[in-house]
Amino acid sequence: MPIFKDPRAARPNGGGPEDGLTLVDRDITLVGDIVSEGNIRLRGRIEGNILTSGTVVIEPRASVRGEITAENLIVEGSIEGKVVVARKFELRPTGRMRGDIRACVVAIAEEAFLQGRVLATEKISTNVQKRRLDRR
Repeated sequence: MPIFKDPRAARPNGGGPEDGLTLVDRDITLVGDIVSEGNIRLRGRIEGNILTSGTVVIEPRASVRGEITAENLIVEGSIEGKVVVARKFELRPTGRMRGDIRACVVAIAEEAFLQGRVLATEKISTNVQKRRLDRR
């Protein structure tokens, strides 16, 4: 059951195997923040914030309680917290979202659940290096 980078795993948005993927598997509950420059696939549970300049995929039984900042975000599980997405936020039919969404493109399936506000914006930065410096 991996939790850290798996160089054999393909990127969720179609990149090659050399791109790697951080996987938080089904039986894992992570308490704390994740800061990454790559893609993240969540099958377990996170109680903390996620900051990445890649794509985050939250699978159907997965959950996040915290803020997410990412390039793209696909939600099939549940989120409680604010999200900031530089490109596309997608809430699929099994997805549940409680919190505000700020993204350039927002797609919400008819069967999905959303409780919060949606703000569509032109441009958002998810540069991890810059945000690390801003936090100091």
